[in-house]
Amino acid sequence: MTRVILISLGLAVAAYVLIVVRTAWVIVHPNRRWRPTDWEPLPLNPARVHFRSADGTRLAGWIKPHDNPIATVILIHGLGVNHTVLANRAYRLWQRRFSVMLLDFRACGESEGSTSTCGVREVEDVSAAVDLCIHQPEFGDAPIVALADSLGGTVALAAAAQRPEIKGVLTDCAPVSLRSAIDKGFGVYTGLPALPFRRAVVWAAERITGESVDDFSVEDSIARIAPRAVCLAHGDQDPLVDVADAHLLHSRAGEPKELWLEPDVGHVLASQIHPETYADRVADFFSRAVSPDCGPSQQSEQRRTAQSPETPGNPGPASNGADSTVSAQTASRP
Repeated sequence: MTRVILISLGLAVAAYVLIVVRTAWVIVHPNRRWRPTDWEPLPLNPARVHFRSADGTRLAGWIKPHDNPIATVILIHGLGVNHTVLANRAYRLWQRRFSVMLLDFRACGESEGSTSTCGVREVEDVSAAVDLCIHQPEFGDAPIVALADSLGGTVALAAAAQRPEIKGVLTDCAPVSLRSAIDKGFGVYTGLPALPFRRAVVWAAERITGESVDDFSVEDSIARIAPRAVCLAHGDQDPLVDVADAHLLHSRAGEPKELWLEPDVGHVLASQIHPETYADRVADFFSRAVSPDCGPSQQSEQRRTAQSPETPGNPGPASNGADSTVSAQTASRP
């Protein structure tokens, strides 16, 4: 009987360790072939570019200049996906007079890199994208802004705190920190109960990547973005990132700032429910962010909610639509 108990305990421990290691491995090794549901090419036809992050990781990007741009928008995806999740929004912004750039983070999509660091090193990837936009002849001297989803929004805020070239940031469901994202969304994201798996999976992921989740937070650094504009969008039914994070980030940000709460919407879904209305509001925010008159006194009014129209639009498909390939070597930061 004792032997049976010991064998059963051993099998249980082995199964637990296997689940923990496998879950951590999947989190930091995103599916490179991931695509949105019903994915189809859109007529954006961006050119493919390649550039390098600070540690030499070769990244893939897609650019579509506009002949008369209001600004250049860098579109930044979240955890576990790639640039295709933002391609439909890129197309709609291009239609609204914005040059656009999409990128795949390290270890995602077509970019190189062995592991995702869940935001920590990805800040350097966004900074490299800023360098490319600055030195890409097709973009000219258009100001640079960023549109970012989920944990990519936290990355964009961290990058903007370091790079004054980013003149405005609009995030959609961004967590305050990696720790906050794990605490709220672990069960939904992994399919595992928080107890007894969360601490063990986080520990294993940290061992694989060599990065600490506690090293990635924008709770304090978001204030350094001012007087550049910040808009924090969030669905009030988000199961992955607590809407309280949007309120906290808004309270920490300097002016000008906006809080955009979308009622009855989950995680990064507002753009799918009302794609044209969403694109109009994003375009309006970026237009004001790069206006010569933009400043705390001009944009101090806080938008607490954004009511969607009664008749929802149809979600558009998402793709990169990339046909052509160009290469761009990231220049040294000025």
